[in-house]
Amino acid sequence: MPGAGKLDVRGLVMVTAAAASWGTWSLFLRPTGLSPLASAPIVFLLMGLFALPFALRAPRATWDHATRRWFAAYVVIDALNLVLFFAAIATTTVQIAILSHYLAPIIIALAAPRIDGVRVPGARIAALVALTGLVIVLEPWHAPAHGAVLGALFGAASAVCYAGNVFTLRRVALKIGPSRALAYHALLAGLLLAPLAIGSLHQLTPGGLGLLAIGSSTIGSLSGILFAIGLTRIGSARAAILTFIEPVVAVLVGVIAYGEAIHPFAAVGGTLILAAGIHVARKTS
Repeated sequence: MPGAGKLDVRGLVMVTAAAASWGTWSLFLRPTGLSPLASAPIVFLLMGLFALPFALRAPRATWDHATRRWFAAYVVIDALNLVLFFAAIATTTVQIAILSHYLAPIIIALAAPRIDGVRVPGARIAALVALTGLVIVLEPWHAPAHGAVLGALFGAASAVCYAGNVFTLRRVALKIGPSRALAYHALLAGLLLAPLAIGSLHQLTPGGLGLLAIGSSTIGSLSGILFAIGLTRIGSARAAILTFIEPVVAVLVGVIAYGEAIHPFAAVGGTLILAAGIHVARKTS
């Protein structure tokens, strides 16, 4: 563990690289043509398999009753999170999907006093600013783009689940380690969602499976483990700020890969969302 107050460059690089990689998920999902219900369990199972060797090499852990309960909650919540996030990407533009998903830091800040006993100054005002930003991104005074509202709802719902992940993963990883938490929960979440994918598996091509395998092993398993290690080195406040590189990368991917235009009002709305999230991240210890 780095000394107190000392800047840990390796930790910063780990967290930044992981967060930036998550902004490229659409490149691995959209070309497969699979529905979120089909792609989510496949990604989970592949992530679990790729992370399993790291989990098996981790120090032995003791599973007490509380850890088992938090772990079960983590499995269910993250399963919902991934399905909803993939649904947002499949339904609307990458910009709307990722920006609505990044309401998560605001939700975490609002829930922290009740769950962790941590009060984040200005959280309610930041929540209002972020919601205003999301409304501007959606531009309701114009005819909404196809799937924009539904996609934003999927993204916001995934943000709620992601916030739940933060509270549950923190407790689980402290007890059993980050690699074991990632591998075991991914395998169980994949099995939990597998029945939902049976009807769509005929759409999976070898090329599509290859894309999902690459994404799951790199920005899924590897980035997840890197992020968890970096988090322990630099702390939650710095890590939370650095994760805001994800929506920046995701928006750039949308522009470059899919020709999504950045309208002036949408840019203003996105800035409000990011500014509100960075504010609460900086205020969270």
